[in-house]
Amino acid sequence: MKSIVNLAFILSGALLVSMPAFAQVKTDHSLNKSKMEVKMETNKSVDSNKAIIRKLYEEILNTGKLELLSQVVSDEYTGPRGMKGPAGFAEAIKPIILAFPDIKWTIEDIIAEGDKVMVRWSWTGTNKGSFDGFPPTNKVVNHNAINIFLFSGDKIIKAWMQSDRLGFYQQIGVISLDAVKPLVKN
Repeated sequence: MKSIVNLAFILSGALLVSMPAFAQVKTDHSLNKSKMEVKMETNKSVDSNKAIIRKLYEEILNTGKLELLSQVVSDEYTGPRGMKGPAGFAEAIKPIILAFPDIKWTIEDIIAEGDKVMVRWSWTGTNKGSFDGFPPTNKVVNHNAINIFLFSGDKIIKAWMQSDRLGFYQQIGVISLDAVKPLVKN
């Protein structure tokens, strides 16, 4: 009987000594759960931001429904040329839509991290109206660019764009194809 009591006493001591380790495991588990929740929330916002960009191109720009821009563009938005809000965003797009009334944007790539979404896009349209003061050419134009959009909440607040303006102006005949000499001769 004495040996059973001693064994129980030793096991109780071992259990008490190991209690902080159990508590630490629980604490670490709750920290991991918190980190997982933050990561899941971040993934949801990244996925949500990508969906907003898809909506911008596919449901707003491709349909010409610029009145819907306020659903995805914040009043705090500042564009590449300093345009403000959804109206400023529309101001930059309207001349393109008027010059290329059959314009269709295609998202080639979309990458998101944190509060930024990068989209590589192309569009095709027929030059039926004047653009930048140049008369229509009735030529089909293919244009491409990369935009980076900054989000706050679920709306775009800033945008940066790099596009192939030289190729664009060559296609509508404003700049001669011979204006830029190839680097490599055949």
